[in-house]
Amino acid sequence: MITFDDLWDDICTYKLKSKYKSHELKKGIQYANGCGAKGGVKFPSTMGLVSIVAACIIHDIEWELAKCFQDLIDANERFDNNLKRITDNESNVVTRWIRRQMISYYVSGVELVGTEAYAKERGFVSE
Repeated sequence: MITFDDLWDDICTYKLKSKYKSHELKKGIQYANGCGAKGGVKFPSTMGLVSIVAACIIHDIEWELAKCFQDLIDANERFDNNLKRITDNESNVVTRWIRRQMISYYVSGVELVGTEAYAKERGFVSE
């Protein structure tokens, strides 16, 4: 797992976005499980050899601290953008295109499967 200092370095390096301030992220890092579903299927922590752990950790924290369904949707949008910020920074024109395709599939999976299940678990939507 990533330390808060490493997370903060990536946030600063890649200009990653979060709804929460640094002290909230530091407190919330305890809820992070990395890339993949909490207690479920894990996904690679790299995208085309580029670490995406920081984007996953921010996403985990934002989901854990969400107050409503819309917070999950907004977190997914920031997740998508953070993945792009990280991979675009580490890509040339060809690898950028490939990684953008990978991000599209990755985020679609989160939106189509994960968000609904987690929203039900949290009581944001009814069965």
